[in-house]
Amino acid sequence: MRWGAGAIGRGALLVAGVSSCLLACGEPEERAPVAVTPGSGGPALASGEMEIVVDSMGVPHIYATTDEDLFFAYGRQLAKDRMLQLEMWRRFARGLRSEVLGADYPGSFGATALQDDQLVRLFRLPKWGALDAALMREEHPERWKLLQAWRAGINATVAEITSGAVPRPFGFGADELDFLPAPWTEDDPLIVQKMIQLGLDQTILYEILVTLLGSLAPEALASVELFRPAAEVWQVPPEDLPVGARGAAALGPAPPAGRDVAPGAAALPRELLDPAAWSRMARPAHAGSNSWAVSGAHTASGRPMLAGDPHLVFTLMGNMYAVHLNSAAYGGTFDAAGFAFTPAAGLFAGHNADLAWTPTSAFGDVMDLWAVPADAEGVEIAGQVVPLEITEEIIPLRSGGDASITLEDVPGYGVVFQPGFAGVPLPIGGPGRKVVIGWTGFRARSSLYFLELARARTVTEFEAAVMRIPEMSYNWVAVDRKSLTYRVSLEVPKRNEIVEGREPWRVMDGTDPLAWWPGGSLPADQLPSGRAASRGLVVTANNDPFGFSANGRLDDDPWYYGAFFDPGYRAKRIEDELVRLTSSGEVDLAAMQRLQMDVHSGMADDLLPLLEAAWGRLATDPALAEFRGRPELAALVEVLRSWDRRMARDSPGALAFHAWAHFTTGVVLEDDIISLLYEQALRAAPFYVLKVAILALKGEYPQGDGVLQEGRDWCLLQGLSLTAELLTQRYGGVDPAGYRYSDLRVSAFDNAFGLGVALPSFPTDGGEDTVNVGHSVFRADLQVLDQWVSNYGPVERMVTHFPTPKGHPEAWVNFPLGNVADRESPHFDDMMRGWIEGEYQRLLYAWEDVDAAAESRARLTR
Repeated sequence: MRWGAGAIGRGALLVAGVSSCLLACGEPEERAPVAVTPGSGGPALASGEMEIVVDSMGVPHIYATTDEDLFFAYGRQLAKDRMLQLEMWRRFARGLRSEVLGADYPGSFGATALQDDQLVRLFRLPKWGALDAALMREEHPERWKLLQAWRAGINATVAEITSGAVPRPFGFGADELDFLPAPWTEDDPLIVQKMIQLGLDQTILYEILVTLLGSLAPEALASVELFRPAAEVWQVPPEDLPVGARGAAALGPAPPAGRDVAPGAAALPRELLDPAAWSRMARPAHAGSNSWAVSGAHTASGRPMLAGDPHLVFTLMGNMYAVHLNSAAYGGTFDAAGFAFTPAAGLFAGHNADLAWTPTSAFGDVMDLWAVPADAEGVEIAGQVVPLEITEEIIPLRSGGDASITLEDVPGYGVVFQPGFAGVPLPIGGPGRKVVIGWTGFRARSSLYFLELARARTVTEFEAAVMRIPEMSYNWVAVDRKSLTYRVSLEVPKRNEIVEGREPWRVMDGTDPLAWWPGGSLPADQLPSGRAASRGLVVTANNDPFGFSANGRLDDDPWYYGAFFDPGYRAKRIEDELVRLTSSGEVDLAAMQRLQMDVHSGMADDLLPLLEAAWGRLATDPALAEFRGRPELAALVEVLRSWDRRMARDSPGALAFHAWAHFTTGVVLEDDIISLLYEQALRAAPFYVLKVAILALKGEYPQGDGVLQEGRDWCLLQGLSLTAELLTQRYGGVDPAGYRYSDLRVSAFDNAFGLGVALPSFPTDGGEDTVNVGHSVFRADLQVLDQWVSNYGPVERMVTHFPTPKGHPEAWVNFPLGNVADRESPHFDDMMRGWIEGEYQRLLYAWEDVDAAAESRARLTR
């Protein structure tokens, strides 16, 4: 491998000081030039040459004469910029992070790195990833070669680092984690992709919470309709809804819930009333991504437009990587720019010369839990005893010691859940039972992943590409010059009729043969999709795609797709704004960008009228007498009344509302659930818990008064009183001159470039329900926290349009932290500022623009 001369800046590939085992010596050999073909263009290259140009945003544009060389250079540059993130993902997928982080380092799913390693090993990802690799090698040899070229590029950089030819990168230094990266094996890309799938498929952590609620607080669960959305806005466009999905909202209310499978709260031992007993519970992934497409009938240009802003947990998925890949200029098949998951080859969001695409999480249910009788011979499943396959594994620790774990496989069905691995403090299956986890990932799949998307040229080709990746839990939205599409391909298992004991959103009775998956997956016509040919709008925001949840129940629908969808506040705001924009004029780029940055609170729209009504009854309702004669409450009502309902960081009203909404939710629900379980639910899904309380306060649950024992108005004013106490304690009173939302609410980016290295926190806009969303932790260990920290947010924002009838799409973007994993990199601050302030820059694509904006260049050969 040789490097040619070029101006080298931070984030570019290094030329000097590379070991002789990687670079040949002497003069470069003569290579025949390759003609540059029409498209976005590229630099003049000889056969076998690759060039990487880093632009004024720090984005690498990678050019190569073949697809395999392109992916080699891509892996090479990626590893230069993000080695720690790649190494941590490789270790995450293999359950080896405790070896470098230490057992007690904070985890991504669980409370600690060791708990993460235990939970991941439960799913046997190396086994299934290796089978995926073998299948890809056999069925898709061209994709396999691309993936292996990408791996080879990563390993070339690993070799430079481990040989000492270049300094240790971010995170590996003696004053940091002080270790060296390891080379990736052939199977590692597929093992890591399996890990990403697991991260997106973690519905079982919600199912565990629902099971605990049903056993510890059955009356509270029976009083609410857990799955009823806050807004009846569905992802599938009305004209595309399947016939079976129509009219779901007209069916009856949900039946009472509360089937016990574990001891009730009264039977809990004293140690389970200690916060420490619940502090290690694993947390599911949050919902928060948005995407929408607008047809040319509604745009100023007369051509479709697309917006996408995936939201992910920075401690889990980390920061995304912006890149442009081009071999098409020289006869190859790739010419696409956009964003990649750092540890997965290909672009999950971006555009090529003809098409743009973006995802949101689909939240289809591909995991289930069954409680089964167990004894020394094995577990009983549907009347048959299935012997367990038991193995012992050793997890090495940074301290030099190790931790041993026992894993139990149930051949043909799944694995035995270990409550301790997820920090669950009590059994969830009942006495004498084990709990089995089933997952569609427990089998070999080619896992083509993001390799399929970038070469589609029309929405029809894109739909076909999506259907080839059923392992992907995404709502895909795409546009070409004429059309838009929405498509999900997720492999959701068929279920039998849902009755008590076999509800897939909680632990099911494994002795019932019909509780187990009957075989097969939902057909394409039962998965979300649509072209919105008449309406011209598609909106996805992790909300219910079909409207099955509209009546608060999921046991009366023609098929079961999933349960744990976003409440719908974001989807409603986006849809309302798009309808307003399209009815008053034509949608343009600036309007789409403003909507991505929107922080209007739909929860405030629901709650503040209730507060006004309660305050109006203060003087006449004897039940509210304790709140009379308190001027601080009157002043706080005025703060909320005059607030513009925007969760902006400079807003006193946003701070007051956030505190009041959380306190009021606690008043409504906490006394009906043991406080520690309430706190876990609030930390796992604050948007969901707040929604339940709001719908109860609005009177939308037929049995909702069961959680409003003191009365609706009293709950609202007690929440107000607690808010006034907090503001007085922290700021000396409720006067809005004394505080701002940014005093308490910040976004944390520790671990965004790989775990183990701290990064700064920043005050940011947004709340649990806003389009520009950011879930934060309000309280822990029964105390309101000193800061409300969000480690969650949009990992990139992209708005794409077609400026000319025949030209390529143009994407305008912002993303946090920059591309290079280094606090001192030249684009850390400007990219961070743009992300916070909503400043968009054009993602360069055409060669003349890239060439003009080049900050560094590097040329290499293999």
